[in-house]
Amino acid sequence: MEILNHNREAWNKHVEEGNIWTKPVNSQQIEAAKNVKWSVVLTPTKPVPSDWFPKLDGKKVLCLASGGGQQGPVLAATGAEVTVLDTA
Repeated sequence: MEILNHNREAWNKHVEEGNIWTKPVNSQQIEAAKNVKWSVVLTPTKPVPSDWFPKLDGKKVLCLASGGGQQGPVLAATGAEVTVLDTA
């Protein structure tokens, strides 16, 4: 099976099952991050509060193996320069 088709089918199955890592962030979460009211989820059960992070405005942030990629847009909305890297 071609790898791209395999990955597409696997992720589509996760979406159908309601996997938390397939749900994109919404506009309310982005607006909250712009207004310093944010957190990111790194495990399925507990968000990491923003006060665990330094001030991110203007900082370079690398998101490695970032699951569904929800953290990147939230961190970027805080003013961070974000790079997301994940491999299949």
